[in-house]
Amino acid sequence: MSDRRTIFNLALPAVLQTVVRSLFIIVDAFWVGKMGAISLAALTTATFLVWGFLALGEMIATGTNSLVAQSTGAGNHELTKRISTFNLVNTFFYTVVLSLVLIPIIPLLYSLMNVSGEQARLSNEYLVTLLIGFPGMTLLSTATSIFRGAGDTKTPMYLLIFAVVLNFFLAPLFMFGLWFVPAFGMTGAALSTLTAYSIAFVISYFIMKKRDLICKLSKYKINKPVILETFRIGFPIALNGVGFSLIYVFVSRFVADYGTVAFAALGIGHRSESLAYQITVGFSLASSILVGQNIGAGNPERAAKLAWKILGFASLVMFGYGLLLFIFSADVARIFINDADVINAASVYNKIAASVLIFSAAEVILSGAFSGAGDSLPPAIVGLPMNALRIPLTALFSMLWGLNGIWIAICSTVILKGIIITIWFRLGRWKTRKLVLK
Repeated sequence: MSDRRTIFNLALPAVLQTVVRSLFIIVDAFWVGKMGAISLAALTTATFLVWGFLALGEMIATGTNSLVAQSTGAGNHELTKRISTFNLVNTFFYTVVLSLVLIPIIPLLYSLMNVSGEQARLSNEYLVTLLIGFPGMTLLSTATSIFRGAGDTKTPMYLLIFAVVLNFFLAPLFMFGLWFVPAFGMTGAALSTLTAYSIAFVISYFIMKKRDLICKLSKYKINKPVILETFRIGFPIALNGVGFSLIYVFVSRFVADYGTVAFAALGIGHRSESLAYQITVGFSLASSILVGQNIGAGNPERAAKLAWKILGFASLVMFGYGLLLFIFSADVARIFINDADVINAASVYNKIAASVLIFSAAEVILSGAFSGAGDSLPPAIVGLPMNALRIPLTALFSMLWGLNGIWIAICSTVILKGIIITIWFRLGRWKTRKLVLK
């Protein structure tokens, strides 16, 4: 099979999967927007924190994807089954503990973001509900990482399509109420997401059993090497994600100076570019799988060749998407809200974000390649300081150019991350990685 066909056989379903996953946030924003600007601003606040929570919650899924890809490339099916089974169980217990730790600190995070009153109350309704049912989300993430690591990106796509369609119909039902179902408001938005994820996971579990991808759960035991290697790979990626989320906690203090309109605009801006981001994540998943399998098979040069080709294809897609987002920046914002001030502010953000999408693609796709090779430290070393740089840049640029300066500060660091990660990947030190769990 040609490289191009190999890439697209994996990448297209993976791209569709991640695009579909992004629709969870878009669907929530669509329905929450019907409740007004303050509710949309509250969802934006919650979303920044959810990014960090998911980064921590999906730490095991990240490591599982890499380890399953490497063991699959090495042709060790029994090892693949043990890694998959152990990490499914580990995901459940880890996420329960994580939720118990996170719920009490949410008020502190609101304080750091300078969010209070009605906006904080609405955000809290969404976040606490989500964390109570958090294992349903992380279990599906680990399950889909098992399929992907084994080279199957179609099944995760179908599972997430099912889940997002279910969420689209459940969200208005739980939020606004109908027949015997009461109106839960923001709590309902979280409930619909959790229900959709949980049902999709149950389906995925039976598919994994049927395909002999996992052992019986009764065979689970605490396996220190699997735990250590999973967290060694997953922790730097998770740390980078948490850092990204926390940076927005501080950046939000500057956004708060411009009121609810600015928060709502920032939320719309992120959702407008989220489709592009999820497309690059899809290509990143393909990069992670192919690099991992070729590292497991002892073929690092082919791994590098495929990673660069994937980045080339994704850059062409990002150029087209960025051009459309720049031209129709205001029209995209109107999808979410009718407030003229919010639309104007979000339109400017969309134009600035559209200009840096290719650099974002480089960061995301090559980070996936590093992760697939089991060398997940470089993306964290690049991402953490560059994301932290947004805080002083936001303070400086907001004084120079107001709210638009905040948008420029956010996007300028994307350029830096894309350039640095590209140089680091080209150095090729990741090619010396080996499958540890033999």
